[in-house]
Amino acid sequence: MTPAAWNLSLLLLFAVQHSGMARLRVRRRTYALASYAVVALGWALWRPMPDLLWRTPAWLWPLWAASFGLLLWAGASLGAGELLGWREPGLPEFREPFLYRYSRHPIYVAALGILWLRPVMSEGGLLLSATLTVYILVGLQFEERKLVRELGQPYRDYQRRVRPLL
Repeated sequence: MTPAAWNLSLLLLFAVQHSGMARLRVRRRTYALASYAVVALGWALWRPMPDLLWRTPAWLWPLWAASFGLLLWAGASLGAGELLGWREPGLPEFREPFLYRYSRHPIYVAALGILWLRPVMSEGGLLLSATLTVYILVGLQFEERKLVRELGQPYRDYQRRVRPLL
């Protein structure tokens, strides 16, 4: 199996585990630990694809670094304990923390910045970025439907006011 096919299979394993367990509605801690395990497995078994495709212009590097800060800020504003599986989430309620007034999914915006603004893009990086971008964009559709189901009219009103990404 080529490194690209092998690495793609690791990414698909993550997608199946992550999405599958989310649909099963298992305890948050179980879901998070399983996701961490699959990410660690993917990291350990990833086969190098080091050929350089491009270097991002240096003026974009601060945006790449800021994407990490945005990820932390957006996650913390929703409740990092719940997102990371340290605490079980409470009953769904509509909240609109600061960043969420400008993007319905700032965590996804941050992830896309981390994936695409990296200083060096190798073949392996491109495979990772492209695959996870598709996963994020498809997952966004499912996430939106779930939020409408759980939160109802307040979320529908929010969808009319705030764009999904930027």
